[in-house]
Amino acid sequence: MRSFVSGLATLVAIAAIIVALPSLWIKERVIDPEGFSSTAATMADNSQVQSYMADEIVNQVVTRSNGLVPTAVAKPIASAYTTSPQFKADFVDIASQEHGWLFNEASPDQQGKAMELDLTDMVNRVIASTGLTVKVPGPITVPITRDAGDGLEAGRYHRVSQQITQIAYISVVVGIVAAMLALLAGRRRGTVLAWLGVGAVVSAAVSWGLATLLAHRAKQEVSATDGGARQVAEITIDGVLDDLTHVALIVGGVGLAAVVVGVITRAAFRG
Repeated sequence: MRSFVSGLATLVAIAAIIVALPSLWIKERVIDPEGFSSTAATMADNSQVQSYMADEIVNQVVTRSNGLVPTAVAKPIASAYTTSPQFKADFVDIASQEHGWLFNEASPDQQGKAMELDLTDMVNRVIASTGLTVKVPGPITVPITRDAGDGLEAGRYHRVSQQITQIAYISVVVGIVAAMLALLAGRRRGTVLAWLGVGAVVSAAVSWGLATLLAHRAKQEVSATDGGARQVAEITIDGVLDDLTHVALIVGGVGLAAVVVGVITRAAFRG
């Protein structure tokens, strides 16, 4: 009976581990606003992101200042700003706004609207750096999709994010309980540990494959955005999913170590 319980619990734990890694990662790094912001902060250091944002800021500065700040003056100031710590903080704020647009439930006034970037703070910082005391009233927005049906409509991921969060929590709890039960009930705990390690390795492989699939799908979602905005979105997507690949490699390594320890334990103690 103990062997049956241990075997069944091991199978349940393996299945839960396979589900838990990618779902928990998505919950923590994509759905969670703070996790997403930490990833966005690293994207602010990307030269292509800085170049795109500098160009957009210059266009808005020249337009909103009614020609008081020409391109020749605004360009070097905007370029210096996008390499500053202040830009990183402002970029994270914009990314957080766009995250809320996609993951929060859409409000009535958001229905039918295209996604936009609010550059108000950025534009006014650059204008202030020129010595002018003019402050342009906001919002200064730049649309990044042609219309709300281009894949980035408000609240697009609200429902699915709730489902993934539930799956993540349930799979983690089930995985921990089942793994403990399998180890406690098992007569050959080394064997159980080895199989749990196999589950972690398989979970890492699944997560790596999922990262590739998600990257392709996410880039399709932003394919209708304007050229520069699409490039920034794709860089962000690659950065986010590189993190999943990194986590998968770590989990795979831990799983492989568990397999080795389990096999050694079984050989040494016949357990």
